[in-house]
Amino acid sequence: MVIRELILKNFGKFQNRSFRLEEGINIIYGENESGKSTLHAFIQCMLFGLKKMRGRAARTDSYTRYTPWNNPSWYEGSIRFSCGGKDFRLERDFRRGEEGTKLVCESDGELLSVEDGDLEMLLGGISETVYENTVSIGQMKSRTGDALLLELRNYLSNYQESGDGKLNLDKALSILKERKKEWLNRLRIREQEQQAEEEKIRFEISYLEREAKELEGKLSEERKIREAGLKLAKERDRENAARTAPTERETRVSKLKWRKIVPAVLLGDLILWGILFFTAGFKAACVSAAVILIAAVLLCILAWYKTDQTQDQNTRDSASKNGLGDDSRDHVREAEQTAGDSIRLLTAQLGEKRTRISNLQEELLELQMSASQGQGEAEEIRSIELAAQTIESLSVSAQESVGESLKNRISDIFCTMTRGKYNKVAIDEELKIDLFTKDRHVPLFMASQGTIEQVYLALRIAVGDIFCGEEPMPVLLDEVFAMYDEERMAETLRWLYREKEQTIIFTCNKREAEVLQKSGIPCHMVRLHP
Repeated sequence: MVIRELILKNFGKFQNRSFRLEEGINIIYGENESGKSTLHAFIQCMLFGLKKMRGRAARTDSYTRYTPWNNPSWYEGSIRFSCGGKDFRLERDFRRGEEGTKLVCESDGELLSVEDGDLEMLLGGISETVYENTVSIGQMKSRTGDALLLELRNYLSNYQESGDGKLNLDKALSILKERKKEWLNRLRIREQEQQAEEEKIRFEISYLEREAKELEGKLSEERKIREAGLKLAKERDRENAARTAPTERETRVSKLKWRKIVPAVLLGDLILWGILFFTAGFKAACVSAAVILIAAVLLCILAWYKTDQTQDQNTRDSASKNGLGDDSRDHVREAEQTAGDSIRLLTAQLGEKRTRISNLQEELLELQMSASQGQGEAEEIRSIELAAQTIESLSVSAQESVGESLKNRISDIFCTMTRGKYNKVAIDEELKIDLFTKDRHVPLFMASQGTIEQVYLALRIAVGDIFCGEEPMPVLLDEVFAMYDEERMAETLRWLYREKEQTIIFTCNKREAEVLQKSGIPCHMVRLHP
């Protein structure tokens, strides 16, 4: 990023003022209270906004500090800059906050959205805290604060060697954690649904088994009743046969008697005919014998018929007494038919129940097999856990790598500034620094104030290179070189001119301009007047 122009419509002491800046080194020179710090703050407020505090904090916050001296209700400014080969214009109405912000690409006229993160993208995603602790150094603020330590720790913990050199591992792990939570929830829901379905099938199987058992009991009872009825019918038939046998013998005896009576009657009639033949004559004897014979035959027939009728009535009476009449036989046959129908019905119902139980058991088995084979959720969870473990493992080695790179970068910058007097800078996890020459170790607290300022400047620039890798930011130095000797200032400015695309120096001294001119380093001068 290169800042092209600062347009202070109404900001602090400035009203309708604009300042052009160039690539390379820019010196904004002015006496005390000429507005150097105001311009320095204006750049930060334009890039990251200006928040208004509440309560007592509002008395000393930046919003109040840089409120326009004239016409405070008009609080606006603009900044023009180049980024990624295009020119942009950023406008802010500080009274309205984000709503009063407008970002325009002047190269193609496209209107961008600050709320949607377009400005953050152009700034390479750096935060205001990183900006304050790396590329922007205020008066007497070369030393880094705890905020930089926290940001650097977060960066190191989130660093992983990749295409762009930076990956937010905390965010990645958080995403994986959320995904794992989602898949665990899916697994829990699926298991609950499967368990509920299995319980439903098991309950239905249990219910059908109870019904089948009841049907088996009823079927067994019906069969017993039918067998008992058939057995009783057979016993009654045998009893009937036994009781009706004597009546038939009596009938046969009666018939034998009548067979004996008929010849006797004929013999008597013949004897009577003989007597009448000798006493009354042939003709009278024949007539009388014929009449008597006819009467005897009729009496025999009538007696025979009466005997048969009496026998039939006795047979019927006997059958009725033993319950084996025609009606009884019909009831027996009807009862046997009803028992057979009930058995067939119960057998059919029992078969249906058993078929349904078998189908449900197969369905339950298929459900259990599909659950054991389709463990998609469990596989996803294992994959997520493996990914998290891999990221954490890689981050450890990546932290060591970037930490070593940071140490080397600080050493290179500092050694250049000191013209090789120091060849190594050691820094620990707490940002505690030790210096090394070719011959000895120098704790930082034993070094001169100028050397300490140079070390912290090297630290800020090295850390800034890490955070601003996607989009290098301008380096802003406000009265940083007060403790530098001329030689080390020249080396530092020479390094800045060679390594940085744009450097903006705010100063009330002419030393920087004189050193640049003496060293043959070109610069762009902006003069402020009280």
